Amino acid sequence: MSAPTLNPDDFEFGDPNKLRAYIAERMAAVAMRADLVNTYAVLGDDAGLRYSMRCAAAEFRAALNLLGDLTEQTERVRQRRQPSPASHPQPNSEARQ
Repeated sequence: MSAPTLNPDDFEFGDPNKLRAYIAERMAAVAMRADLVNTYAVLGDDAGLRYSMRCAAAEFRAALNLLGDLTEQTERVRQRRQPSPASHPQPNSEARQ
């Protein structure tokens, strides 16, 4: 039984789930390429093996880049949600004396 798939078209621009969906798509492509690598290895087709491995590596790199984008985006959102120290000035202890 497989997990439900994410469709990037189901999410608005800027939604972290859109990036997650793209990452899932890229990794599904890696899985498909890995299956092809196995097939080409069994068949002794070195050209197909080489090509499929390079494609899998490219898909994996793309997913890693998207993960970096997702990490940056979620960090920006997290920082926006935290109150900045300037918005809550500390009481001046000298003024109380």
